[in-house]
Amino acid sequence: MTYSKLSGSNRDLGELAEQTFDVVIVGGGITGAWLSLHCVQQGYKTALIEKADYASRTSAASSKLLHGGIRYLQQMQFDKVRESAMERAEFIYAAPHLSTAVPFVVPTYPDFKRSKFFLSCGMLAYQALCLGQNSVIDSKEQGLGGIKSINSDQLNEICDLDNEPHTGAVVFNERHMIDSERMVLAIIQTARELGAKTYNYVAATGFLGDDDTVSGVVARDQLNGNQFSITASLVVNAAGPWIDGLNSKLKNADKAPRINSFAIGSHIVTRQLCDHAIALTTKHQAGSKIDRGGRHVFAIPWRGYSLIGTSHNEIDSADGDISLQAEHVDQLIEAINDAMPAAKLTRDDVLSGYSGLYDFRTNNIKSTVYQGSGEYQIIDHQSANKVAGLVTALGAKYTTGRKVSAMTMKVVNSKLAADNSSAGKKLVRQKLRGSDYSSLAQLQQEKLQRYKNQYSAATIKHLIMSYGSDIDAFLQSINGKHELQKRICATQPDLFGQVVWAIEKEQAVMLDDVVFGRTSLGLLGLQMDELSGIATLMADQLGWSTDELERQLRATLSRMNKTQAAING
Repeated sequence: MTYSKLSGSNRDLGELAEQTFDVVIVGGGITGAWLSLHCVQQGYKTALIEKADYASRTSAASSKLLHGGIRYLQQMQFDKVRESAMERAEFIYAAPHLSTAVPFVVPTYPDFKRSKFFLSCGMLAYQALCLGQNSVIDSKEQGLGGIKSINSDQLNEICDLDNEPHTGAVVFNERHMIDSERMVLAIIQTARELGAKTYNYVAATGFLGDDDTVSGVVARDQLNGNQFSITASLVVNAAGPWIDGLNSKLKNADKAPRINSFAIGSHIVTRQLCDHAIALTTKHQAGSKIDRGGRHVFAIPWRGYSLIGTSHNEIDSADGDISLQAEHVDQLIEAINDAMPAAKLTRDDVLSGYSGLYDFRTNNIKSTVYQGSGEYQIIDHQSANKVAGLVTALGAKYTTGRKVSAMTMKVVNSKLAADNSSAGKKLVRQKLRGSDYSSLAQLQQEKLQRYKNQYSAATIKHLIMSYGSDIDAFLQSINGKHELQKRICATQPDLFGQVVWAIEKEQAVMLDDVVFGRTSLGLLGLQMDELSGIATLMADQLGWSTDELERQLRATLSRMNKTQAAING
């Protein structure tokens, strides 16, 4: 059997096929990533496979927020509020450099349900539910600040709502990631350092074993089409909305919980509307117990633009077209212009966008109601449908991915603990790759001073947000290599050296991996000559033929052109 081995990368699928694992995880999104880390921490021989690139589907399609759960107040799910706040704190503790504090503005109005008094009461409850989060973060400089009220004039200075009948706003802090994909990648890199075998572009096409027992997965190398087997004592299906693609092949599959509805959530990137994040009420029904007037849409400052989301459109199947559609763009533009007329947002203001698939598990789906329940399911198939050797872990929210994994580990340990003395021990809190520093502010100050004669402050800050304490290793890798020290785009701080780093250190094997999953430049107005520059460098590093180089360019251009067609309407 020939396994794909790429020059310039550390890809060797032979290590998946030539040994037996304790656990093989299917799915490289946020839940699968945390599972790979938790399993290897517990001493299990662990493998993870992802059919595309890591975090390239639902985990990539978020608002890039580590959400503190304030939305659950309207649904009176107080346990979910606290759970989200504590889980946000766990992410900040694990990798402070991968997210930044962003002030969120919620305008208030004269009517009671949207009044400052009513919202402030809710915020007091929120603060009480978040008590202890700064102890989890364990860093005074990274601690989440309090909540404040501002008057009408102060709000108008922040955001152009001068002609709206507001009474000011309440301001609170959330955490925003430079990229949700980079957080997933940091978790997976940490798991790899501890011994996990993780690979993107490996699809699970079926289960090994008989009707009563799963003993691994049948896998396909997506780069060359070769099939091989990965044997394991336990398989964890963490494929998100696509879990039923595998689970439907099981004996008595209908007896196990299944996803019964799906939705597409979309975001657009536009000219910057505000230097604060702002939550605006829309006309769409919210489906909450305490209704402030409708579902909210967010406009969040991101890399010099505004990231606006989330639209909501239900679909019937996980196999449908989940790309950005013109109607998604219309929905978001309309929502912004209804709530902030002075924005006068048009399609000409939209730079790019993206969509992701989300699963619903309730039986009373209403097409007009957004049911952001934050629920998750962990299924032991031996109990559910009499099939041993398989567990399904299905999360609903990015921020609670670690919690879902920790809960899944209780089931994993119950299956494997007899053969592992480390199993069942309390999970150790783990700093992620690049977090080898005590003070992020001090790290930034030191690197700005050290590299001030070589790189701009914007570039150094961006590299720290991407790599943290690995910035020195990265800059050393391009030292003396003038072409790799150049910016890829005139308007963004990313360097060509990041392309090589993505290949050598981050398992990037496709043009899309770099353009979207490692840099986000595909969402930031990347021009054809800039895209060609990335592709040419990747071809040199990975040994692509001329035909392969052209194929990679066509695939990425097709994705970008399809997005542009949706924007154009």
